[in-house]
Amino acid sequence: MTKEPSITALAEPRSIRVLAIVLGVVLGGGGLSKLASQSTQVSHFIGWGLPHWFLLLVGTFEAIGGVLLAAPGSRPVGSLILSTIMVGALWTHVVHAEWLDAFPVVIVLALLLVVFRSTRGRAIQLLGGA
Repeated sequence: MTKEPSITALAEPRSIRVLAIVLGVVLGGGGLSKLASQSTQVSHFIGWGLPHWFLLLVGTFEAIGGVLLAAPGSRPVGSLILSTIMVGALWTHVVHAEWLDAFPVVIVLALLLVVFRSTRGRAIQLLGGA
């Protein structure tokens, strides 16, 4: 018989909670600006040769990921969704030799992975594991 993990084992430090909420709001807001087709967002995607539907797709995942990251119960899922988006953003900046723009993406990706690592117990629980 397996023992259920205690709530304290799944508890996260306040710093992770604050970090997750801040990242969720910032990245979710970025997603909303894409969904609103803000002119700077549109011009970036055009400059990279990406279609408008892709802007909307990325914006949708950023907005959903931001909400999931800010909500305690879904934090691991939100961090994985947004980490995937950040890998794509990093790839885009590297391919276009936009090195200064790639640096903040690396920082955000690292922070998202810190959040995921801190909430991995909840991720295992969400996946039906011990």
